[in-house]
Amino acid sequence: MAELLLGQPPGPTTQYVIRFNAKISWEGQSNGLPPVIYSYVIYEGDDSSTINKIIEDQAAVFIRCQCMAAQKDQGSLIDLRQTPQERMLVPFRWIVTITTDVIKMVGEMSDPDEHGVERLDDGSEPLKQ
Repeated sequence: MAELLLGQPPGPTTQYVIRFNAKISWEGQSNGLPPVIYSYVIYEGDDSSTINKIIEDQAAVFIRCQCMAAQKDQGSLIDLRQTPQERMLVPFRWIVTITTDVIKMVGEMSDPDEHGVERLDDGSEPLKQ
């Protein structure tokens, strides 16, 4: 829960990428997987206990399903908004270890508006390079 100070406009929300790194076994690599696969969760806020809860909850999902959902094309640009059907499920028997990284995003992620145009929180369009 964010704290709001009266008389001051709310500042921009800090965004974090929680990256789950799964080291793949030799068997998994012989079946076409890279040495490490990644799965991502986006969090907006600054509460470390919430970040820890997200990590615990996502790990519980991996354990319950006995697999990890990862981006199909690991060599392509990372699409943080992929839906589950756009991912591949890698069985636990091919995963040796899972670690996490919490990375603070430097910029702000845009969201599509009702017309499909990517916009920032203030309504402006992000710069395209």
